[in-house]
Amino acid sequence: MATNVRADEWQSWEVDPSTRTAVHPYTKYAPISATLSTTAEDVFSVDRGHASVNLVTNPRIGAADITMFVAQGLSTAPVRSTTSPALGTHALEVSTANSAKGEGIYWVTPSLTGHPEGSHIVASCEVRAASGTNTVAISITDSAGVELATSPATALSTSWQQLSVVYALPMHSPATYRVEISTVAQANQDFFIDKIHVEDRKDGTVPVYVDGDVAPTNGEQYDWLGTANASESKRRPGMSVMRGIRITNEHATIKVYIGLDTTATSTTGITIGGGETWETNWPVDFRTRISAIAASGTPAIHGVVWGIHQG
Repeated sequence: MATNVRADEWQSWEVDPSTRTAVHPYTKYAPISATLSTTAEDVFSVDRGHASVNLVTNPRIGAADITMFVAQGLSTAPVRSTTSPALGTHALEVSTANSAKGEGIYWVTPSLTGHPEGSHIVASCEVRAASGTNTVAISITDSAGVELATSPATALSTSWQQLSVVYALPMHSPATYRVEISTVAQANQDFFIDKIHVEDRKDGTVPVYVDGDVAPTNGEQYDWLGTANASESKRRPGMSVMRGIRITNEHATIKVYIGLDTTATSTTGITIGGGETWETNWPVDFRTRISAIAASGTPAIHGVVWGIHQG
């Protein structure tokens, strides 16, 4: 299909960083580690992602205090379990009473209100069956438990599955809400909940899970806003511009070739000889990926990419 791209528009294809961002101190880094082959592969991809704040104060059930998760129709109070958590060391286990639908837990938000430019409650979690069979959903309700939005019903299995729901907040009406994770129909089933994420977002995007102990992959920084597993947490944006690169070829004799924002080949790539380290000696400006290929065999490389979140 024709795209009507004109050659005299080339200036829009090239990005000239401003004098400010060209010398911006590096604020992001990402390690590189890969075992290569004779087929080119991307060993790093630029992805700034979304800044994010998780309002839930014990989202991976890492702390012993789970009183923020209120039982609803359960036969016993929810407990922390070490049985195959989705992340970390614990998950939340709930035991249904088999007396009605809507058995599970809920978490109460702080007071929230809509904004003229848009504001949404975005909630997600992961769930897994412990015993029996049933379907569950994640819902947003008002403070009295009246449902405002809900996810599709999900049949539980022995594998972790994500649930998510989005609700547009009404403007100029501050209120608290419940985020409820519960059964869709009456049934006798215990299930696990983990990676609980609730956020007030302008764009309504369901973000990747956040807490202060998540390991960064693209230069993001994850922080608890207070005590670990007992406070809100945030993710700063990842890298959008590569400014510095250092790569070491771990093999003593096999050459490897590097491509920046293009696919590496043995003829057009930057050559790194056996046992050598290649490093940029001036701030660069590459914005999509690092590709690598081996001349033969399966040599390993390692290194680091330095960058910034915008430019």
